[in-house]
Amino acid sequence: MIYNFIKNVVNSLLGYSKELLDRQMDQIESCTHGDPHSRQLKAPVPPTPPLTPPSHRLSNTDAPLSSMMDQEPPISCGTMPARIGRATLEDIPEELRCHILSFLSSTAILRCALTCRSMYNTVKLSVKLQYIIELDVQRLIQVHPRPHTVSTAECLRTLRDKANAWNSFELDVTKATSLRFPHICNSNSITHHQLNLSNWSIDADAESHAVDINTYTACAGSRWLNLNGPNSGFRALFYMEQSQDLMVMIQFPIDGRTYDFKYKILFCTISTGEEHPLAHGSRVVAGRPACGEAQKLDVAVSVLGNRIVVCLAEHGDSYWSLHVSNWHQGGTSDDVYVTSEGYGLCDIRFLTKEKLLALSTDGHIHLYDIEDLSKTPRLQARFILPVHKDSGTFVLPEVYHSAQGCARLKSPDDTWIWTTNPADRVISVVWSCPSSIFVISARVFFMDIPLAWFDVTSKDGLSVPWSSWGPQNSRCFDGEDVLSFGVGGSRVIRAVPFLDRNYSTFRLHMTDFNPSAVARGIGKVVREPTTTALDSDVPITTYLPFVEAIHDQCLDASLWSIVLDEERMVILTKVTAESVSKISLLSSQ
Repeated sequence: MIYNFIKNVVNSLLGYSKELLDRQMDQIESCTHGDPHSRQLKAPVPPTPPLTPPSHRLSNTDAPLSSMMDQEPPISCGTMPARIGRATLEDIPEELRCHILSFLSSTAILRCALTCRSMYNTVKLSVKLQYIIELDVQRLIQVHPRPHTVSTAECLRTLRDKANAWNSFELDVTKATSLRFPHICNSNSITHHQLNLSNWSIDADAESHAVDINTYTACAGSRWLNLNGPNSGFRALFYMEQSQDLMVMIQFPIDGRTYDFKYKILFCTISTGEEHPLAHGSRVVAGRPACGEAQKLDVAVSVLGNRIVVCLAEHGDSYWSLHVSNWHQGGTSDDVYVTSEGYGLCDIRFLTKEKLLALSTDGHIHLYDIEDLSKTPRLQARFILPVHKDSGTFVLPEVYHSAQGCARLKSPDDTWIWTTNPADRVISVVWSCPSSIFVISARVFFMDIPLAWFDVTSKDGLSVPWSSWGPQNSRCFDGEDVLSFGVGGSRVIRAVPFLDRNYSTFRLHMTDFNPSAVARGIGKVVREPTTTALDSDVPITTYLPFVEAIHDQCLDASLWSIVLDEERMVILTKVTAESVSKISLLSSQ
């Protein structure tokens, strides 16, 4: 009974809001220069426009929130249509009214607010409803429940401060510190206020370090000696995923020259080195023969939640095999995988648990559907990039914020975090020849690809030419002008050499490609196209809009890496003395 009551009220409000908008449009169309008797003819309905790239399709909530709430609502509710029946707004207490609206989307809440003065005041004065609207306007997802010690008003204030952060780009130099580590780590990430540093390869020792960003102290560190050698009969590769305390070890024999060769994948904890409690045994995957020299074997690994993808290939060989599985389930042979020849794979990353991205040496981004692990990964599309054949890599956080992934790191009194909607994130692809950086909107990988985009002349009809998808959904930067950069959510930080081209001094450029940030217009909005001459014969013009802020001060340091998630940024610099690397950490909110 209560459900039907709420349903009738909400449906009536939404229906009445549409009726109001139609009535206002009729009044506008029926009047000219304020003369109610002077009617103008309706303009003919224009033809349906061509498909607009997803980066330009914005919802109503992309407009500034203040402009929506400032629209003048009807003065009274007395004109509500009789179809509501016994359920009228006057019969509903204010608190229940807010509770009912909290189940709606932000767009529906705003529509209800325009129906009458009572609903307008309810939405405008409710902190809870304003928080829902602001969260959706910024295209954010709340990962952790709000702590009891934090009010909704404080959450709303923090969100609005986050939106206004583009007015300035400041670094917290007061918290700069230096930490010493024995080696420069090749994998760095931030997971819920923890900086993770790891170093892994086939023929070197593996190590992992964790740093508490709040206190700038090393809170954990582990190192594993590589005991694999010519006399052991096998080699191993280590891969670390710190948010889940997971270390993946892939073992393969030396000089395995049989086509029924198997790789063994072990899952251990970083903290103890023992078998991971969620793994339930190792996995065995099929592959081509192993190599006598570690340098000739290419292995790529990516982990997201309970899923793992492993790519096995011989260096310089066009053959590769791609294996996707649930690492919580072990002990059985993995006979479901995809193989190919004719080109190599440079890198692989999870887009979501159902989608996988692979970067090939011929300049293509392969999109795979991996929703059903019992079936071979299905190639959905092959997005072509305008680059030469060479080695490339994805640059995006290995770990996405999630309640499950951060549960081990989160204390009861810690702050909550938000994460960007997966479709509003950006993915960066870096190529070494020519040196180039492509920042690509992830939305293109979530949309239903129009059939007109595909090249029907390609071998399998799944290739999407650059001209169909690339210019409107990406920005290209000349890699020669960027010392280092980091990607987190929809933001990209670039370290650009100072005017004198001294590569030890640089400025930081912070860019945000979130459509809501562009729509709000806070900061410098760049909509003009840019042309990058990566090749003298083929200049590349890209159009993806973004907001940019430049740090005023020039930094002078030996830059090592820029690491960021969606809340913080850490700049890592290095100073080598007595064969020990000293890492300086400089952070910014």
